[in-house]
Amino acid sequence: MKRAVVAYVGVVLFALAPILVAIGSGSVAHALGCQVDEGSVHPCVVAGMNWGPLFYDLGVLGWLFLVTLPLGGILFVALTIFLLVRKARQS
Repeated sequence: MKRAVVAYVGVVLFALAPILVAIGSGSVAHALGCQVDEGSVHPCVVAGMNWGPLFYDLGVLGWLFLVTLPLGGILFVALTIFLLVRKARQS
């Protein structure tokens, strides 16, 4: 049972990872007083370093969500079928 829960959590994290990274990047940038959008890279100088390109890249990574969400859904269904078949064979 524990393995199944870990597998489901892993699938959900895989599916949501890009959007979580993009939200996290935007939140950190906002907290630092920087502007982040997908239109272009904006300068974000903190501690003498320009973090703008990194925040931009991480923000644009959110678009990968369009791939990982459907794949995560497929994996979720496949995992459920696998576990149901395994449970039926044990009975």
